[in-house]
Formats: sequence, C-alpha cells, structure tokens
Amino acid sequence: MKHIIIGTAGHIDHGKTSLIRALTGRETDRLKEEQDRGITIELGFTWFDLKDGTRCGVIDVPGHEKFIQQMVSGVCGMDMVLLVVAADEGIMPQTREHLDILSLLGIENCIVVLTKCDLVDEDWISMVKEDIREEFRGTMLEKAKIVEVSTKTGAGIDGCKDAILEMVKTLPEKSPSGLPRLPIDRIFSLQGLGTIITGTLISGTLTKGDGVEIYPKRLPVRIRNIQVHEQDAEQAVAGQRVALNLTGLKKGDIKKGAVLARENSFENTKLLDAKVRILPSSQRTVKNRERLHFLTGTIELLCRIILLDKEELKAGEEGYCQILLEQEMVFAKGDPFLLRFYSPVETIGGGTVLEANAKKKKRFRKEEIDALRRKEEGSLEETLESYFLEAKFGAGLKEAGKDLSLENEELLPLVEELRGNGKLCELPLQQGTVYLHGDNKFYWESKCKEELEKFRKAHPYRIGMAKAELREKLWKKGNAKVFDALLSLLPELQTKGDLLYLSSQEDFKDANYQGIEKSILTTLENAGYQLLKLEELERGKAKEEDFQDILQNTVVEGRVVKVGEDPELLILAQDLEKVKAWVLEYFQKEEVLGIATLKDAFSTSRKCAKAMIQYFDREKITKKVSGESERVAGPAAK
Repeated sequence: MKHIIIGTAGHIDHGKTSLIRALTGRETDRLKEEQDRGITIELGFTWFDLKDGTRCGVIDVPGHEKFIQQMVSGVCGMDMVLLVVAADEGIMPQTREHLDILSLLGIENCIVVLTKCDLVDEDWISMVKEDIREEFRGTMLEKAKIVEVSTKTGAGIDGCKDAILEMVKTLPEKSPSGLPRLPIDRIFSLQGLGTIITGTLISGTLTKGDGVEIYPKRLPVRIRNIQVHEQDAEQAVAGQRVALNLTGLKKGDIKKGAVLARENSFENTKLLDAKVRILPSSQRTVKNRERLHFLTGTIELLCRIILLDKEELKAGEEGYCQILLEQEMVFAKGDPFLLRFYSPVETIGGGTVLEANAKKKKRFRKEEIDALRRKEEGSLEETLESYFLEAKFGAGLKEAGKDLSLENEELLPLVEELRGNGKLCELPLQQGTVYLHGDNKFYWESKCKEELEKFRKAHPYRIGMAKAELREKLWKKGNAKVFDALLSLLPELQTKGDLLYLSSQEDFKDANYQGIEKSILTTLENAGYQLLKLEELERGKAKEEDFQDILQNTVVEGRVVKVGEDPELLILAQDLEKVKAWVLEYFQKEEVLGIATLKDAFSTSRKCAKAMIQYFDREKITKKVSGESERVAGPAAK
C-alpha cells in the first residue's frame, strides 16, 4: 500500500485551507489566531482516502511570506503538491516564491488547482489559465495539469481527487528499509500521556517500543505509542504522517527542528558538502563566506557559505560549496535545502547535501571539485567508493553508515562488490573491520616509506623509528589499533620492539658503527661489576649523536642493560644474568638479601649493588621489606 503525503502551496488567502476542507471534510486551522484571522500560521495536518484505497496525508502550509519556514517544514517529506491559485486574482508574489521553493527543494509532482472559480466567468478562467501557462513556461510546472474547483459549491472537487489519483499511480513505492528519520514539526503534551511529537517519516520504519534518539541533543527516548492518521498503530513506515508518544522526554527538552532517528545512527555535524543554485530571479550576488539563513526539514539555522569553485554566485548560477553551520544538526546525502539572504530576509537559492559529515576543503582544488562531482552524479556504489577514497586511513561500516545515512544491509553488498573489484582491501581488527581504498593503500605505503627513509637519513645509526613517532607524523589523532593494522599492509616493514624500519635499511652497521659499538662493549666488559655512568664511557672521535644512538641500539638488542634510578648505570647483559643467577640461588637458602651482601659477593661498590637491586625490584625478582637495604624474594624468584 502506498503512503502519500500531499502538500499545498500558494499565495495567502487563495483558498488552500478551504480546498483541504473540501477534500477531507476536516479543518486544519487549529489555532484560535488562525481561525480569527482567516490565515494559516502553523502547519495543519489531515488525511483522506482515494477511490483505490490509497490514504493521502495532507499538509496545509502557510502562504504569507512571514511564514516561509513553516512552508519549508511542510514540504519536508512531500510526494506531491497542490499549487493553489485563486481564479479571481491569478498569479501573485507568494505564488512565485512558493514555486521557486518547490523547484529548489526538488518537488516536481505538482497539480495546479484553480480555486474560487464560482466568483468569475468562463472567459476570465480561460485568461487566468493562459496567464498561468505563460508564467510557468520553462519551469517544472510548464506541463502541469490545471484543475478548476469551487470549495463553496463543491464543483470540481471530485475531478481534483481524480487528478490526484492519476498522479499517485505514477509515484514509486517507498521502501520501508533504511535508517528511520523523522524531522519534528510539532511538540506538545497531553495529561496522562506525556510528550507527543509529530512529523513526516521520511525514511525507514519505526516500531512501538523502539529505543530512539533525538538529535542534535542526543536524547535517548522510547516510543510508547504510535498514531498514523489519528489511529493507533504498531509501526510507521516512510511516507506517513506520524504522531509519537515518547517516554523519557519533557516538552521543554526539545524544539521544532530536532530530528528523531535510531540510536547512534547519525553524527552531529556543522560542515556540509553541497551543490547550490541561485534563483534566476534573485537580485543578490552570493559572495564567499556570506552569512545566510539555511532551511531544511523543519529547522532554520544561520550559516556561512564557502564557495569552492567560484569567487561569487550570481542569479541563475550554480556551484559546489561547503555550508558551515552555526549550530550542529544531522543530515543525509540528498537532503534538499533553501538559502535565504541574511538581511533583508528573502529566498535567493537552494541546493542539495552531497556529504553530511564533510571534511574541510581547500578552494579551487581540482581533485576536491572532482570528488564533489562524483558525489553528485555517481551511483550509490560510486558514492561509497568516493567516501572510502576520502577516508585516507580507512573506515568501518558503522562509521560509513553514519556518515552516509545507510543501513549495514545496504552497505555490505556494495562493499563486497568494491572488494571484488580490488578497489577496497580489508583490515581485520579484534572488534570489527576497517576497509581501505586501494589508492589509499598505495598512499599509506608511500608515506610510511617516505617517513622511515627520512628518519634513517637524519639518524643513520638508529635501529628504527619509534611507532608512536611515526603515528604522530602520519595520523596524530588516529586509532592506535587501526594504525597497527595499517602497518601490517607494508611487507617491507620490520620491527624490533617498538621500533620500525624497512628491510632495505637492515644493513646499516658500517665500519664506523662497528668501531664505536666494539669500544662500548669492551669498556663495559672491562668494567665488569663496577658499573659505569653514561658519561664515563670513552667516546674517542665519535660524534655524540652517533655514540648515543649506537649505545641505545645495544640496549634495544639486549646486549647492554640500564639499571638503577639515580644515577642510571650500565652493565653488560651477560654480566647481569650472572648476578641474577646468584640472587635466585641465594634465595634458595636465605630469606633476606642485603645490599651489602650483594656488594661483597661481586666485589663492587654499594652504589652499583643498589642499582642492580633496583633493577631486580622492577623485574619482581626482589621485593623491599624494610628501609632501602634489605630485600626478600619477589614473585619472579619463586
């Protein structure tokens, strides 16, 4: 069964509300002020059934120019629009502005309803229809059907319903799959029920009892009850007008414009990639970083527009841009929006969201513009490929789903197809999987090699670059586990402890290196258990940096050990192993080991004996019992 949302548009007092009353038998003006003044201020909602059983939700939107935000809110989720023109007045200023808005928001299914036909004769109606055709020439309504009605006499109402049914038959079925998203247009509370919100479910399915979230505040709530067209329902699907009774929410917690969606399914954003078009009738030129009003769904925000491919946009021009919002909100690719001049407030253009969670882009950069063009023109698979291409260090399905507003079930087949084509490679992690675009794999390998080669050139005698240092240079704020997975892609990468180097860099111990290394090891061998401080080692003619690097290498390779705390002393690993063996054997017979005992056993100084004891403390071979001088066997000695 199709679920159709019909909206009205047109100049104030041209009979939109009366037309809806005639179609549905219900009143949509619900505020006393509306009824007193005879104009629609807020959105009105009702419904009626067509001959084939299709239920049509109807949204009555304001015609007055002061209520453009409500008009845009009404357009959100509409399948078709009845553009109302009074026969006695014809095309008026708000008619033209509403037509512009419908065009900018991509609403193409329209029927022109000529109201108040009882007030004029046939010749006048023919003249008005001719004027309408002339006015709409070159627009999306150029070939729109025009129906004549009188809400006062009822003439033409059945014909209007027939025209609606004819158009409904051409509209595609809406899929109930996808991420559920409902821009909120009304919030109120009822005694005994609590908070109720209404809106048009523009995608997905909501079920009674679902845990959902209200953005941008990220408020977790639960659906207590669902009403569709004033009747209780277990589920609501895309294309329906919905009222939700929510638990865990007070009326004052949110405002119109918030979005209800599945928990953790979207990310708040302030930066959008977009394609913008300025109305041919606009008198304004939009300059880079112009401050504008941004309207979409049920919300209006202030923004700055950053033009990426032009210095300015004039009437009738279009271009790629980034929209920098002054407040966070959630969006999806394909969302239409309206732009209004900051002051005086007037509609100047609109566009479509190409990327909801965009990254900052540089102006006039060809590759950035090409990427936006692919997002605009490409298929869903091409959009997904572009997404992973921009994610330099890969992304998971959950992350991609949030950014592209897609379910895992929609993403998985596309990801598998891209993998099969060799465009994506998989980085398995303990929790989840990250996918990396093939071009970025090449980029990653190149940057990694470049940094390791630069490091070796700057420090020829170091074993390798610390992994933390490489991550700081390549991906400062990146996930450490993903970074480790990326490293696994580099077949030439070698590791020693936490140091990284390329297999081509293994043979770096030249004659100079070997001479310095031999001097260090010989000096420590001769010193034996009389441990030396760093400054006591003989440098000869070695450069200090080379000497320090080679000494550190002997530590990393496990041939020299640094022991003690203040001062830090050096000992050959083979000598320290002999001391360790003695200590372990000592504890087979004795319970307490004193520093003096160790000192005498190895004919060394108290300072050296204490430094070795401190090392054994760290290794849990010994354990302090009282003061600084006595130890018992630690866990590792038992």
